[in-house]
Amino acid sequence: MSVITEGVTEFEVIVNNMAKTRQRLEARSANKSDIYFWQALEDYYNSALQAAREGKPLILSGMFPPHELFTAMDIPYYVAENHAIMTGQSSSEVTISLMEKGESYGMSADVCSPHRVAIGVARSGMAPRPTMVVSTSTTCDQTLKLYELLADFYSVPSYMVDSTFRLDKASIDYGKKDIQELIGFLEVQTGKKLDMDKLKEVLRLSRESYDYWEKICDLRKAVPCPAGGRSGIKDLTVIQIACGTELGVKYFQARYQELKEKVDKGEGAISPEKHRVAWLYVLPLFDLKIADWLEEEFGAVIAVDSFGYATTGIELNPDDPLEFLVKKPLKRGFVCKGYAANDDSRFVDELARITEEYHADVAILLSHWSCQQYCGVIRLLRDAIGGKLGLPFFILNGDLMDPRVASSEQMKAGLTEFFTSMVDAKK
Repeated sequence: MSVITEGVTEFEVIVNNMAKTRQRLEARSANKSDIYFWQALEDYYNSALQAAREGKPLILSGMFPPHELFTAMDIPYYVAENHAIMTGQSSSEVTISLMEKGESYGMSADVCSPHRVAIGVARSGMAPRPTMVVSTSTTCDQTLKLYELLADFYSVPSYMVDSTFRLDKASIDYGKKDIQELIGFLEVQTGKKLDMDKLKEVLRLSRESYDYWEKICDLRKAVPCPAGGRSGIKDLTVIQIACGTELGVKYFQARYQELKEKVDKGEGAISPEKHRVAWLYVLPLFDLKIADWLEEEFGAVIAVDSFGYATTGIELNPDDPLEFLVKKPLKRGFVCKGYAANDDSRFVDELARITEEYHADVAILLSHWSCQQYCGVIRLLRDAIGGKLGLPFFILNGDLMDPRVASSEQMKAGLTEFFTSMVDAKK
């Protein structure tokens, strides 16, 4: 398969499907935020599609690089893990097949399932061939190997941003130098020069989106919670694909207004709201409807999840672009607290704090067994939240994308036993 056509058909199908979804929502006058969400996804995939068709620079990106920098330089990108997750949601058979392709490339079956799927997607030619890879040293150590393997597979240049997890001057200065080197890398690979004024404008839009997102997180603390359990995934998706764009601002502005109206009216996402869940990981990505099921079966709304809340107190200044880009990943709560050892980062204390702050009365932790960082603090979280706070605490065994570890039915059976014997029975 040629470089120009590889993955093009797959992306054409995705773009067309997203356009149809957006059009259906427009026809029935759906919430503006829902329409903007699908428009953002459509634009994001379409820009990568056009770059592939025309043989222009295209970045295969990690989740936490400074995407605003790509936007300012007009370099399309797509995120390997996000695309792997979307591709794998079509069916369990597709997911398993892609994981097996990743494993046959040399990835251990113990590696995080989205990463195995990402390699499977690349090997199957289900995404356009990038001209470069840009990743970060996020909290996930397996991510470092994923993007190294992808750069090797595609035989393209790569850059890994050595993200800082501290906000002291030495760390910020180190991060700024790293961003400067990334800019140089992008200029060499694309032949484009960065326009700093354009970057500042992109960052102003990005900060506006982050400001609205932080306000949205505050609204979710209201009782009853105005947002449904899996709606926060849309927020994080837009942060990944459209921060620094006018469309991204429109999405967050509309979503804030929609939720504020519900809070002002005293309305919740579900009625009655019997339980507020602190979900201490990511929802099982192969079946996001488990969040809907919790709402329907037990009146339990996910008020906060540990990957989807904003860190307060971190100021982003568009007039200092390099510092902005260094600090930006730390606006994500989990990223900010998940880098260092617990004694240093106070990760467990942070999750106990947000559990209280969002008025959760139940804590559920998806024990994604291949996540070494998270599974390593499960006992500490149980002691802090289940013990000191006295909340019913459930460890849900499973995997983000592999239903063979625990199926939806098995997860639901465990959750049913938890709510009936440990939560509702004690009321």
